[in-house]
Amino acid sequence: MCNDYRNNLDITKIEEVFAEMLHYPEGRPNMEPRDDIRITDRAPVIRASASGYELVQRRWSWPGPGGKPVYNFRSDNREFSSNRCLIVADGFYEFTTPAILSRDASTNGSLR
Repeated sequence: MCNDYRNNLDITKIEEVFAEMLHYPEGRPNMEPRDDIRITDRAPVIRASASGYELVQRRWSWPGPGGKPVYNFRSDNREFSSNRCLIVADGFYEFTTPAILSRDASTNGSLR
């Protein structure tokens, strides 16, 4: 996963997808459009619950063993059967060295 992503989705679009199964245990969040959500920023996630799905605001990344935030995580040969969540995003950015790209060091990927 990248360390910078975009979420310009209106909360009503998310509610349409999840219909009556989406709940707000911390209250319905104010989800303003954001072009840059970076590591350690709070952002919306959707997680499973006993009554359907919950939309909550959480920190993007988690503290690693050395205190630095973890945001890239290889899933090769790993199994994730529980404690998963959905990151609400409609675009992402991948950063590479300028030598690889001729004009810019970032690539914008749209998920629409």
